[in-house]
Amino acid sequence: MKLATLKDSTRDGKLVVVSKDLTRCSEVGHIARSLQAALDDWAHVGPRLARVAIGIETGSQPTLRFHEHDAASPLPRAFQRLERSAGAVVQLASDSMVPPRSPIEIPADIATVTSGVEVAVILGDVPMGATKAEALASIQLVLLANHLSADGAALSPSYSPVAVSLDELGESWKDGTLQLPFNLSINGKAVVAANAAAVATGFADVIVEAARTRPLSAGTIVELASSGEGQSIAVGDVIRISMKDPAGHSIFGAIEQTVAKAGAL
Repeated sequence: MKLATLKDSTRDGKLVVVSKDLTRCSEVGHIARSLQAALDDWAHVGPRLARVAIGIETGSQPTLRFHEHDAASPLPRAFQRLERSAGAVVQLASDSMVPPRSPIEIPADIATVTSGVEVAVILGDVPMGATKAEALASIQLVLLANHLSADGAALSPSYSPVAVSLDELGESWKDGTLQLPFNLSINGKAVVAANAAAVATGFADVIVEAARTRPLSAGTIVELASSGEGQSIAVGDVIRISMKDPAGHSIFGAIEQTVAKAGAL
């Protein structure tokens, strides 16, 4: 299934189930108001959301038109966000995610930003001392990430409009690895980016290391950085990140953002 969060007047947005072709969605507030609420009771809520997803495809479920520009980050804020950096698992800011179609705002004294294309996963509850098998089993959803930094400091990240369950990825997801290439362009020009298989390796190792001394809460996001260099983007540049399945269909929707000076909008 594919899940998205629509912007509304609340901090956590409104959870919807999205059709496979990303054109329609169904509101599921009667099941879970937000994605975090769904993750908190995933054993019961997950199967109900999956039934809604089936209903969307068969036509038995009422739907609305889905527009990617209406989407917030699947998790507009998260309890924690983890990444391996310089050989260690580090915790990054997670209180504010930039929507996938909103501008990348940078401080006035900064000219360029480095964008790192990443694969990210959203976890269910992970017990302290989790094994590799338990770590892989804790991965509930997969999404794309735009990891942004300026002058060596991390900016608020951006995630794809849609997060997907592992069954949506089919054989492209193997042993915690997403074996598909990224589609990356800057100002409409295609840029060679790392294959996701070079990025999405080691999720289990990061989760095991992070859970060695403490449990991880449902809703934890884990990112793995590309092995390639980040892309430098400047004010006015437009970056677009997406991924297609083997049949050429968009999986996660697109992150598409313009770099702008803070306060200039």
